[in-house]
Amino acid sequence: MRAAWAEVSLDQIRKNVRYLMGRTTPPTKLMGVVKANGYGHGVIPVARVLEAEGASYFAVAIPQEGIELRDAGFREPILILGRSFDEDYPLVLEYDLMPAIFSAEQARVLNEGAAKAGKIASVHIKIDTGMARLGFVPGPEAMEEIARIAAMPNIRIEGIFSHFATASSVRDDSYCRGQFAKFTSFTDELEAAGIKIPLKHISNSAAAILYPEMQLDMVRPGMAVYGLYAGPEFMGLPGVEVYPAMEIKAKLASVKRVPSGTKIGYDGTFETKRESLIGVVPMGYVDGVRRSLGNKGAVLLHGRRCPIVGKVCMDQFMIDITDLDDPRENDEVVIIGRQEGEYISAEEFAESCGSVSIEVLCQLGRRMPLVYK
Repeated sequence: MRAAWAEVSLDQIRKNVRYLMGRTTPPTKLMGVVKANGYGHGVIPVARVLEAEGASYFAVAIPQEGIELRDAGFREPILILGRSFDEDYPLVLEYDLMPAIFSAEQARVLNEGAAKAGKIASVHIKIDTGMARLGFVPGPEAMEEIARIAAMPNIRIEGIFSHFATASSVRDDSYCRGQFAKFTSFTDELEAAGIKIPLKHISNSAAAILYPEMQLDMVRPGMAVYGLYAGPEFMGLPGVEVYPAMEIKAKLASVKRVPSGTKIGYDGTFETKRESLIGVVPMGYVDGVRRSLGNKGAVLLHGRRCPIVGKVCMDQFMIDITDLDDPRENDEVVIIGRQEGEYISAEEFAESCGSVSIEVLCQLGRRMPLVYK
């Protein structure tokens, strides 16, 4: 096995899902978001936990992710959150996936393909209530197009959804509440026009926890499943009981004693001020340890923070371990996680390199083996 790895606690994911299920009010369903290989945690093991704990639906970003779930034996409905293109529809139909639809033209092509295949395609209508991303903008034109879609013989509108832009903002929830009002007002208009849609959903992780009145027919948590926080305001809130499920670790590859005045790494951006011990960690920027962490970030070794020195290389980076007691090759280095009472969170790591926890974990889990515990 590679000397850098990600440890994933399926038990912690299970606890997070149980907490989220406990926050939903029946008959509200839970759709587990498992895109990007389960946010880097491994889509199939995570999906098995979600299934065992009662998740009714899965959500992915692209058709290929849904196909992976089907090939692994999952039979729950699977929503594709992103755009499915015309060339995707044969596989969408073959694997019984539900695309997000946000134009009558998309639906027309899918309807024709479904008719030829002798199938009824289930879809969810996407509404843009404030992200300026995918989705119909509520209004008369959207009403007209959705009515046309509802009349297509081989299309079944199973759901309608939107996405919050600021649900994790605890200090000011006005934009979030405005999005919710826009969404429910528009779905009420559809109902009044005779377009009945069984499932309405808008709540992401933060909204599912903070705003129970916005749960509607289904909640759609992603980050909270993995114990990640949507923003700094969200961390430490009373009653928020989701915790990280992943730690990133490596073996110390080398220990080298160097004299004062030694330049470290590419371009010599760090120079030792004393005789020093320099350790090498076998991970680099291709693994998601950003170059911006050079001379800025830190890792844990022997339960102490050790600064990253010099520029982060493609596959390695260097740390100053001078103050440690007898560091040796093969000692365990913690990049994200806990060691002997010290802790580096994914949020701290991400902040150090100008990113967010969800991004760094998806990248860090991409090239390293996942070890489940």
